[in-house]
Amino acid sequence: MIDIVFNDRFASTLSEYDKSRQVNRQVLALPMYLGLGDISQGTFIENRQTVYKIQYAHQENSEYHTAQAVQNLRNALKLLDEAIARNEPLRVWWSDDVNDYCGFLWLCNYLKNSTVEMSSIKVPMNFVTSDNALAIISVLGDLTPENIDEFNLFDLEKSVSKNRRTAYSYYWRDLRSENNPIRAVINGKCISQSIDFYDRFILLNLSDERFRKIIRVIGETIGNYPFAPEWWYRHRIDYLVSKGSLEYKIDPDMMVGKIRIRH
Repeated sequence: MIDIVFNDRFASTLSEYDKSRQVNRQVLALPMYLGLGDISQGTFIENRQTVYKIQYAHQENSEYHTAQAVQNLRNALKLLDEAIARNEPLRVWWSDDVNDYCGFLWLCNYLKNSTVEMSSIKVPMNFVTSDNALAIISVLGDLTPENIDEFNLFDLEKSVSKNRRTAYSYYWRDLRSENNPIRAVINGKCISQSIDFYDRFILLNLSDERFRKIIRVIGETIGNYPFAPEWWYRHRIDYLVSKGSLEYKIDPDMMVGKIRIRH
């Protein structure tokens, strides 16, 4: 059996869990960020490359990191195809995080004509711990190896029949036909949204009265509204500055400047 996940950190967590229990099982990571960007025009690799460019835009050697991410995706898809050809059972881990949700729909579509055995573990976003506290996660990468047994996650495994895969593939097809640049999970349903959907959460941390450091704005936005990754919020700040909605000022003490809502 191969475990498929859509979050790099959770892939490491699951691998660590297996290693600690001497379980020899492959974990295949597909961090495709399918909640963001074009999912219809061009080839699948091309539209994911555009998202990776945004992800690494503010890092040194951004072109190298983008190319590496694309190559990693190509390699992972090749491994997936080889597993399908071997008729290896697949188990997908997902949640109501939009990238997991869209990843699951994409995989069902990818496998809609396959006879390979498929199961899924849909992980809830909140748990009651052993000391009766409420633990809330934003992404599966927030889990630790110990949480997997603590929350009995393997008990959530369910078979995904060929008929169910077909039904979910229609869902993915509908999202692709809408091809809005953002997808969000609202009340348990994945819904297409406009490109500015997450901008409101940035603006809630700004005013037109004083400049605030971009790093702090992003940190508070992520803390209060962890619905999109840090690099997407940074990308949208760049856009809002470029169109004149936000005013930018250089911070002499930091490489990253300050912003406020333009008067």
